[in-house]
Amino acid sequence: MKKNRLGNRSLAIAVCLLIVGLVVKKMEWYHGVALEILLAGFEAAVVGGVADWFAVRALFQEIPIPYVKKHTNIIVKSREKLSAGIVDLVNNEWLSKSMLNDKISEVSLTKPIVTYLLDRENQTSIWDTLQPELEQLLQKLDSEPVVTSLEDIIRPACKGNNIAKPLGDLLKQTVDQKDHYGIVKVFLDVLKDKIAEPATLEFLVTEVKIQVGKQKEGSAFKGFLVGAGQIFGAIKPQRIAEGIQEQLYELVVDIQAAPGDHKIIQALDQQLYAYGQRLTTENDPAIHDVNVFGEQFLLRLMDSGVVQQALTRLKHVIHEQLFEDESDTTIFLKAKLQTSLEALHNDASKLARTDAWLKSTLLQLIDKNHHKIGELVAESLGKLSNVELVEQIEAKVGEDLQYIRLNGAIVGGIVGMLIMTIKLLGGL
Repeated sequence: MKKNRLGNRSLAIAVCLLIVGLVVKKMEWYHGVALEILLAGFEAAVVGGVADWFAVRALFQEIPIPYVKKHTNIIVKSREKLSAGIVDLVNNEWLSKSMLNDKISEVSLTKPIVTYLLDRENQTSIWDTLQPELEQLLQKLDSEPVVTSLEDIIRPACKGNNIAKPLGDLLKQTVDQKDHYGIVKVFLDVLKDKIAEPATLEFLVTEVKIQVGKQKEGSAFKGFLVGAGQIFGAIKPQRIAEGIQEQLYELVVDIQAAPGDHKIIQALDQQLYAYGQRLTTENDPAIHDVNVFGEQFLLRLMDSGVVQQALTRLKHVIHEQLFEDESDTTIFLKAKLQTSLEALHNDASKLARTDAWLKSTLLQLIDKNHHKIGELVAESLGKLSNVELVEQIEAKVGEDLQYIRLNGAIVGGIVGMLIMTIKLLGGL
């Protein structure tokens, strides 16, 4: 690798210079003090370079020399201590609780977030990121687990309720304010149309005939009178049925004209009000009957699948309003969001309160989960094999270690020359 060449080249140069110096001395091409000093320097440079090469290699690899090799491959052999030291350094020094608390206390969290969210492009980017996840979550709204969980919550709430009193109050209020007259009029419109249908007349004719037949089958005298009436045309089922139909139709028209003034509606109102009064009176038997009916009705409604139907409908409505094209709902929500963000951005007191809340929440989370930082570092280190660990460390510090080898050769050479110079001077 390129980063390993510097140390190798420095050692190679020192060796080559030493060989050249020795050749010059052996061949007696040159004699003198300078050559001796240079040879001592080259020799020391080789020794220093080899020693530093050994030291660097011993960190990352095992050197196959008896006895010496047990003190090599230091990083792998000291992996546990190294990992524990890194975890301790990160957990208690670099990212300690006090350091994180101090840094969080010094900065404002809310305003940068609000400023970022005010940008329309950022809002669009956030929405585009969240939309698929939200749609996927929405599709599960009417899934069986959700429906079952919701039903389990609602079912106990359907039991033991006293719906009699509120129902009684509602009945009395409805009668007093005549709120039910609108429904009565609709009912009477339907009833009037039904009465006027030919099928109703046919039904009445059939019923009249049945009743005439029953009268004829009574006593002999009644049979004689009915038979005489039929013979002389006094009893005609068609005419009787038409008369009944006409009277019923006129009755409905009269009630519609003034419901509150008609005796039938007034009697009905009295009965409704009296029943409402009973439901609001303690210990009335009607209260128990209504409560039991209400409970059974709600439970049967649950059994009919109304919860799933409601959730399915809600799912479609939400999807239609939020995820399909631009709707009045999305326009309103976007405008409301923008207004709220602008108001927060321009209100220093709100920013301060929100910032205090964010910092307090964040500090609580740090205090509770700070140990997970060390656990995460330890887990990450544990996933690395010995080869991967050595490669990563060497990739980060290998180049600097090559300068150690270069410096070893240079410093060794200089020291060697100084020592030789001192020796030669002492010999003088």
